[in-house]
Formats: sequence, C-alpha cells, structure tokens
Amino acid sequence: MFTLILSVKDSDNIYTTNIINLRYLKERYTPYTSLYGRAIITGKVSDITEIALMDGSTLLHFGPPDTIEWEIKEGRSVATFSSKGFSAALGQNQLTPGIYSNKTLAELLRSNITLPHVEYEELSSPINYVYIKDNDSMWDSAAAFARKYSGEYPYISGSNTVRISRDTSKADLTVPEQDIAAVSLGQNCSHIISHLHMKNVEGNYNTYNLVNADAVDRGLIRHKHIAFDRQWLSDPNEAMQSRIDFAQRATGFCKVKYNGWNKEDIRQRVSFSANGISAQQREISRIELSVSQAGTFTTLWCYHDNYT
Repeated sequence: MFTLILSVKDSDNIYTTNIINLRYLKERYTPYTSLYGRAIITGKVSDITEIALMDGSTLLHFGPPDTIEWEIKEGRSVATFSSKGFSAALGQNQLTPGIYSNKTLAELLRSNITLPHVEYEELSSPINYVYIKDNDSMWDSAAAFARKYSGEYPYISGSNTVRISRDTSKADLTVPEQDIAAVSLGQNCSHIISHLHMKNVEGNYNTYNLVNADAVDRGLIRHKHIAFDRQWLSDPNEAMQSRIDFAQRATGFCKVKYNGWNKEDIRQRVSFSANGISAQQREISRIELSVSQAGTFTTLWCYHDNYT
C-alpha cells in the first residue's frame, strides 16, 4: 500500500493512504525522482517542507515540494502537489572549480558542500584526479568522475543515492505476459551529435575533431564546437567521445506497460515478451508508476545507447 507523508514545519507529519491519483518518474540520466499527484488529507493545512512516498517500508521518493495546493470542499481537503527528490540539488549546486586528487565519489561530492538527505555509493578506490570546470554542477562533476572511474554514467538509486555501478543486490525481474497491457519499440534521435570540434590549449580549432559515424549514417549532420576540456588533459579524444556518448542517450528503447508494481529500480534487469517484442535481462532505464481509479500500472523503458 502506498503512503504519502507530508512534513509540516513545526508540527506533526500528515499521513494519508487516500490517494486520488499519483505519477512517479525515475530515469537513467536524470539526477532525481519526480512525484505528482492528488490526495485527500486530514490535519492542519500549513507550511509543507518535505513530501515522501512509501510503499510499505520502501522509500520511493523524498524531496521538498515544488508546488502544493489545497482545495477545501465539503469538509475535506484535497492536496495537489509536485515534487523532485532532494538529489535534484546536485544539478543546482557547484563544487569549487579546480583539481581534486585521490578522491572517491563520496569524498569528491562532499568536498565543500553538504546536501541534506543525499547519499553516495561508497567505492573502494579513488581516482588519481578529476578537474572540476567553471559552471559545472555537482551532477556534472559526478558524471566526470564516473567516466574516469569506469566509463559509466551516474544514476539515482533508491530515493536519493548517487551510484555508478549497477546494484547487484537487486534481483532480476520477469513481467508475466498475462499482466502486460502494451509493449513497444522506439527511438529518440533528438540529441545526437555528428561532428565535434574542440579547441586545443592555445584556443585554436582543427586540432581535435571527432565524427559520430552512427549519426552520419542516419543523415543527421550536427556540428558542435567546444572549448578545450581540461578534465581530459591527457586524453582529449575522451573529452569528445564522452559528449557524443551522452548525446546518444536513449537513442533506441523497448518498453513494457503492465498491470501492477514491483518496486523496480534503475539498472535492475528485467525480462518480458508479448506481441513479438521481447527483452531478456535488459537494464531498466526509465520507470513510470501511475496510480488512479483505473488501477496501478507500471511502464518500464530499456534503453539501447552507448551507456546501456
């Protein structure tokens, strides 16, 4: 059973299971969970500081409200709300620019900023250095670290934990065919870069250039020019390749919508098959949970791109 918890400033929390509708989103490359919905509440309508969604003892979402509104009618109060997880602050804060040496992920992201309720995967080994550029967000810094550490891209596990490696403690899942409402295949080419040109240390172009053959084969010609990237001082090609890989995100995907909910998480493996479309132990890249009078439905996307 889902429980919505509203934390009230200087007062008791408000708990409700009387949910009118709910939409919960989580995505591989987005540094936060999102929650939207309407619920009937009892208690004092006041200053809400936090919104949490629980499924039994599992915390799915925890963050401050973006918007919240009460409609009071016939003696009852209906709250309409939207919220992003506390880890959204990773995209809203910046570490002090410069070189950080011999840091783990947690040590890097806790270097000079403490974010409430945000946790980090505790990796056993540090990397030699990571260069934090001007105007880079903390999420950009995590992405630079992850690429240097293992060639991966970070993601949010649980409600507000930044991870790089796949959480192998989460069991593989199978969606029974009788529960499947729809399956589909798709692609998204809106971000793809075909040609990347990077300045050298003297500020001149035509030294570092990279062509994305996949984009050219698709007839997508998109040239981008960037400054020299000091994060990759010893490997300028990697500076360009990491951008091309990120621009390829979600290029292809398969998708399943089913009746129910199984507490899925990003990078958990799932298998399904229906109507000639199947996936075998594919990593989950996007999750959408929908709760309404029509029932509880889960939609899972499995991306096919340079990181998945």
